[in-house]
Amino acid sequence: MIANLKRIIQTAWKGLTRNKWLSVACITMMVLSLIIFTSILLFNYAANTLIRTLQDKMDISIYFKAEIPEEDILKIRDELLGNELIAKIDYVSKDEALAAFKEKSKYNPTIQKALEVLGDNPLTASLNIKAKSTADYSKIVEDINNSAFKDKLETINLTENQKIVSQVDRLAKAVKIGSGVAILLLAFLSFIISFNTIRMAIYSLKEEIEIMKLVGGSNWLIRGPFLLEGLLQGLIASFITTLIISLVILSFGAKIENFLPGIGLVSYFWSHFWFLFMLQTVFGLVLGLVSSFWALNHYLKV
Repeated sequence: MIANLKRIIQTAWKGLTRNKWLSVACITMMVLSLIIFTSILLFNYAANTLIRTLQDKMDISIYFKAEIPEEDILKIRDELLGNELIAKIDYVSKDEALAAFKEKSKYNPTIQKALEVLGDNPLTASLNIKAKSTADYSKIVEDINNSAFKDKLETINLTENQKIVSQVDRLAKAVKIGSGVAILLLAFLSFIISFNTIRMAIYSLKEEIEIMKLVGGSNWLIRGPFLLEGLLQGLIASFITTLIISLVILSFGAKIENFLPGIGLVSYFWSHFWFLFMLQTVFGLVLGLVSSFWALNHYLKV
């Protein structure tokens, strides 16, 4: 058993070094596949972070008529807080709304002049409602429209928020489906490319394999070196890929952060370095192993 294992390791290493150009070609294809694989993982993180950021900024604002006293609005707030779909509610008074509006329009002299001419505060008090899930906003809107205090409301900014909610929900679903399809497609294309490259390497040793068969070598004894060679190629490709991506992050990290502000892609990469390396390595090992196994079975009829 130990002798066979030793022979498999020696043969695998010999095959890896003897067919240098084929090994380089196979490893290169794997590196390209792994770069795309890791890029998909990083893109998926960036997209999900962006979606979460948009979701955090979502809310529903309900504006009350000017004559509604603050006490009534606070009672309505407390009533709405009993809704299990609502995460929190912020009360914005007329004065707070005016101060925020002035701050936003402080560089617009026309608006500032109009406010001076009006004299009185034209804004109304409001409640900003944040749901526990974006899927809950429609139900909250329905509850508000059917509530006893509906007549006390001036406006509800539902239309624009509903568009945003629906767009973000569609984006989240598209990212999940798209990432899954991309990884499956990548796995298939990587397998086909690696399969054909490894098949060429195996074909170059066809006579040697036939001799091993003639002298009584078992199928697994013949398969062993090629399977191990595929694993080694996958492992080497993973190390090379990690080096390339790390150099890219080190060289262009600042530009990446400027291009994707608030996403924290660079910090995510370094904080999850070993996790990404593990996934990438497993993908490379499986790719090398399956490609080698299938090439042997399908083409050499071992």
